[in-house]
Amino acid sequence: MRVAAAVDIGGTRTKVGIVGEDGHITERATITTPRAGDPLPLVEAITATLRPMLDALAASGAEPLGIGISVAGFLDRDRSAMIENPNLQALCGFALRHVFEERFAFDCRLEVDSNAAVVAEYRFGSGEGVPRLLGVTVGTGLGGGVIIEGALVRHTGQCAGDLGHIILDPKGPPCPCGAHGCMEALVSSAAISRRAGGRAVRDVINSARAGDPDAVTALAETGRWLGLGLASLSPLFAPQAITVGGGVAAAGELLLTSARESYHQHAAPSQASVRITGSRFHGWEGVVGAACLFLEPVP
Repeated sequence: MRVAAAVDIGGTRTKVGIVGEDGHITERATITTPRAGDPLPLVEAITATLRPMLDALAASGAEPLGIGISVAGFLDRDRSAMIENPNLQALCGFALRHVFEERFAFDCRLEVDSNAAVVAEYRFGSGEGVPRLLGVTVGTGLGGGVIIEGALVRHTGQCAGDLGHIILDPKGPPCPCGAHGCMEALVSSAAISRRAGGRAVRDVINSARAGDPDAVTALAETGRWLGLGLASLSPLFAPQAITVGGGVAAAGELLLTSARESYHQHAAPSQASVRITGSRFHGWEGVVGAACLFLEPVP
């Protein structure tokens, strides 16, 4: 079976894995994304995590097709470095692809994390084969990727643009981008934590599942803003389906029920039939999508 190594670099956590040609992750690990201004600690941590996985593959007589790297932020034209992301400033302009090729002596390919996530959904997930697919990932930040007729939309930063920074409430909370009331500022993990009195998102989700009314309300309010944001994006891309992934998507229907209600309240009639689903990958869609750069690439 063909396999690829994959890395998904997020603002808070970085995920590393080995993925088979069926989209199944056979090995996985999570590390904390260092906040240092120097990118080398992150490179060292990824190397220390991925190397044993590659060694185990070699011992079994297998070799990955390459290493796919998903990273939050805009990429340069040849997809060798991330050039813009307020949540990952240490990596801006850093020759990420070149450094990994030197470290591992394998072909490496770089992709925007929102693109990787929507590719995973298109190839193996809840948006499989949908001709016009919008995928959003919600975590430390909020990003979105778009596939139209089998091809990724790449018009800004090698992706569909910074979809998380459409402004939903001009009087809303400040966003890391410098604006106020962006979709990211209202829907990200920080927004949930703020609504729940500073609790960690994982605790909020677990408490909501146990029936804690304050946690349920925090997730429902987040879902309402998410639905408004998706309704605002739909006229731009006319998706047939929308997938919601990332760490916050672990809330499942606690988030999505109110998101769907809000979406249908605000969306134009021409977008009313759009299907909104959660990801099947439990936050690992970036790893699967990064592996698809070698296993099932989308142009």
